[in-house]
Amino acid sequence: MGRIDRLKGKGYNLNSLESTFGFLMHAAWRETLKIFNDYFDGTDITPQAYSVLLLVEGNPGCTPGDLSEIMGITSNNMTRLLDDLVARGLMSRCIDGKDRRARLLRLTEEGMSVLRDLASRHAAYEAHFHDRLGKERIVQLCDILARFD
Repeated sequence: MGRIDRLKGKGYNLNSLESTFGFLMHAAWRETLKIFNDYFDGTDITPQAYSVLLLVEGNPGCTPGDLSEIMGITSNNMTRLLDDLVARGLMSRCIDGKDRRARLLRLTEEGMSVLRDLASRHAAYEAHFHDRLGKERIVQLCDILARFD
């Protein structure tokens, strides 16, 4: 039984919020974040940091601006996130030889090692949702959510 069903069972009137897209999307995000934190407990890695590590691994030499665009977050927030990852030794910034104003991002050896260690946690996190919702529903949901980019 989900949280909404539990609330309704206690007599709460959700005034149609239980069928409102935005309310349900927010509830789903809260639940996925809680579960992410359960699976990544003790790693000090947020969903945003994990996404950045994966993106830089797949796109070595990308710029902070590239990541801001892909992830849809402001350059200020991206800078803070990158500063943390660099300070932790997971990522490096180097000057672009073609444009000295640009900084290119790469994972360090430590960053690659951490990412390898996190892969099993991520696989278990994804499997949790496949078990809970079913692979076909996950595929359908991802198809729907991809339209929001």
